[in-house]
Formats: sequence, structure tokens, C-alpha cells
Amino acid sequence: MKISILGARGQIARSLISLYIEHGELSNLELYSRSPESLISEIKGAKVYPSEDFIRHDHEVIINCIGMSNLKGIKNSGQEIFNIHETWDNLILEYLKRNKNALYINMSSGAVYGKHFQNPVTETSCLLNGVTEISPDDFYAVAKLNAEAKHRSFEKFNIVDLRIFSYISKFIDLNSNFLVSEIMKSIKDKQIFITNVQNISRDYLHPEDMMQIVNLVIKKWKGVGFINNTFDTYSRNPVTKMDMLKSLSEKYNLQYEIKTDANIDSSTTGFKMNYYSVNRMLKNLGYEPRYSSLEAILKVFGEVL
Repeated sequence: MKISILGARGQIARSLISLYIEHGELSNLELYSRSPESLISEIKGAKVYPSEDFIRHDHEVIINCIGMSNLKGIKNSGQEIFNIHETWDNLILEYLKRNKNALYINMSSGAVYGKHFQNPVTETSCLLNGVTEISPDDFYAVAKLNAEAKHRSFEKFNIVDLRIFSYISKFIDLNSNFLVSEIMKSIKDKQIFITNVQNISRDYLHPEDMMQIVNLVIKKWKGVGFINNTFDTYSRNPVTKMDMLKSLSEKYNLQYEIKTDANIDSSTTGFKMNYYSVNRMLKNLGYEPRYSSLEAILKVFGEVL
């Protein structure tokens, strides 16, 4: 089966590509990137094309990983956020209008639930909860939610949105401002990681579990012949920040210091105490996560360090 991946240089895309190669499926991949030259040199024998070539090719399964891979400066990138998401999403939808049997898997985000996560997401949680007016903090979430709403309106097309809360792989950008990337950089640079007392919880999805989800979506599409839905992704168990720091200190000699500085760990898209979902709709597809968040973190840190 031919699988076309858009945004092929991003962390999620690269981790999926790596697993497809491990499984001997490189010949089934078509990769699309704004900078194809780097991928051509890194992945020998891969079919890599400039992103603009996408509309000129035939596709069977389309995985859209295009988006902001680094949230630094996101408050000042509102137009870019909307332009990137809308441009490529519309191109894919135009393709589906002419090829209704194709499957479109879109990498969405838990950010669609808003920026207030005192409690984890459930099956009855409201989207964009607590947002009384649109601010730059909300641009990313609104872009993702707009895409999901549009996909549900195309109810006769095969479209699945996968809401990702936190993700970790060996392709993580150490210069990004995500919690795990800053911790990993501190270990590599032998520096003290400074954090605050807020014991936030996160749910880190391992690439093998993401691959399992993608394969189950494809299996459902092939078996039934139609699928249009959205799913919250999840690991076997979330992890608190303090448990993460303790484990990484024991295994990788992380040096850390806890301070009461309220500005530390402030998220670009809003503070999130419990940023994960307990909605288990993916079970209906047969999903059983292999890794807990802590297991995923320890495994990836071992690969990178």
C-alpha cells in the first residue's frame, strides 16, 4: 500500500518513516517536504518530492504531519500557523474530492480542548474550554480545531484526526521549548535543569504506539471501506514531572533544581496541569498501548544519549 507523508522532516513523520524502514516498507513510501534535499541525503533510496508536487501525484493513504514543529515564537506566528494548516489541508481535501476512496490521516492536537487542563480530558470534555476571546495563545488550537470541524463536514470522505497531547522520539528537536527536550539538552550539556514546584502530568506517546494507531486506522478503513472520525491518542499511563525527573536523575544523572519561579515551565499555548486524555475510543479499533509515558521517555533518552 502506498503511503504519502506530508511534512516528512518533522519529528512525528521522521519517527514513522524510521519504523516503516525497519519493517522493510521504504518502497511503499512517498515523502513530501519543503526541504527535500536533506531527506534525500539522509534516507537512501527514498522517494522524496517537494511539497508542491503532492497534488500532481496519486495517493492511497495520506498522512499529514505538516505544522509548527517548534512552538518558540508561536505567539508572533499567527498568520503562518493558519496559512500552513489551511493551505495544505485544502490541497488534500481537493485531492479527496477527485479520489473519494483515499484515506486522509491528519495529525491534530490535544490543544483543541483549549488551554485549561486542571483535569484530564474525558469523553464529555468541551473543545476550546474556557476561551472567552481569541488571543495569540489560541491561534494554534483554533487552527487545529478549524481543520477538524472542516473534516467532519466532509462526512463522506475517509478522514481521521489523531489528537496528540505529547510525543517523544529520537528525532526530537533539542532546541524546542518542550519540557522533555529542555531536560534532554540539560543532560547532554551537563547543566542543571531548573523547574518550578508545579507537578504537571503529561502523556508521552512512543512512535511504536503511534504506528500501531495508524495501522489500526488503515485496517478499519480497508475492512469497512469508510471511516470519518477523531481520536484522542494516549500511552499506557501518563507521568508526572516529579516522577520523570526522579527517574531521569537515577538513570541518566540528570541534575535538577526546583524553584518557586512562576515563569518557569510556562507553556506558549497556556499552562496545562494535566495535559492528557482518558477518552479511550481508540480501544474500539483494537488499540492497546505498549509503552507508558515514563517507559517511552526512558527508551528514547537511551537512544539519544
